[in-house]
Amino acid sequence: MSSKDESSELKAGHPPAVKAGGMRITQHKAPSHDKPVENKKVEGEEEDEEVPITPSPPKQQLLISGALARGDADFPAEAVQAFHTKPLPSHDYRAASNKPNIHIHQPRK
Repeated sequence: MSSKDESSELKAGHPPAVKAGGMRITQHKAPSHDKPVENKKVEGEEEDEEVPITPSPPKQQLLISGALARGDADFPAEAVQAFHTKPLPSHDYRAASNKPNIHIHQPRK
């Protein structure tokens, strides 16, 4: 029958597709042979430049109608929630349509 070496051969530069449920499924994997080799640092060597690490990236200032927005402080969660909650109607009101409700009586076959 077939050996392990034959099934692992590359076809057209990539491994053959896997069949599951009668359909072919491709497996996208990054090629491992194209990765650049990283140079390891010797313990005695250090870089001269140190980059300060900031706790969070700087935020873009936003102008709303000419005023500087302060993010969530301008719109507290309670105000937004109260704006989005809609009152429930006390009864179900359905408007009458302009079309008359006509039933066409036809015999069954």
